[in-house]
Amino acid sequence: METATYLGTDIAGLMHAARAEARRIMDENKGDVISDHKAILDRLEASDLITDEEVRTLMELYKLGYEAGEPKGDAERAYFSSRDIYDRMAASGKASPVALVVASAAVGSFEISEGSGGSTTVTIARVSYGSSLAGIGAGIGSLLGGPAGGVLGGAIGGLVGGIVDDKKGKK
Repeated sequence: METATYLGTDIAGLMHAARAEARRIMDENKGDVISDHKAILDRLEASDLITDEEVRTLMELYKLGYEAGEPKGDAERAYFSSRDIYDRMAASGKASPVALVVASAAVGSFEISEGSGGSTTVTIARVSYGSSLAGIGAGIGSLLGGPAGGVLGGAIGGLVGGIVDDKKGKK
């Protein structure tokens, strides 16, 4: 049985490492959040947690959410497009568990609520953190427990991203 590299690392050490890596990625990409997200996904691919095809699909999902958060973005259209992509991934039977959890966080970044008169309203944060933090969480989790840790870490990261989005406010 293969042992995870950082099994004995303390939480403070992981927090410091995660912050240092996040700063490195942000500095390297000079504020380009799409490039930041690509760097996160590339790390997951380098760890054999997701495939190149999944990187492309997850980037498409991230861009849908990012563009939906823009002032003239169409959150409702982006939500349904994101759901379609996630559904295809899940139904394929070939998607990695880590790719599915990151994709699920991307879809979960949209908030569906009742609008005036009973209509449905779809919103998303201006720059949503659900998908990015799911990717970061998956990377950290995989260090602790391999692919299963990546799935759990991705889920926790996606949840934290949703909380951050809620604190920032929606579009």
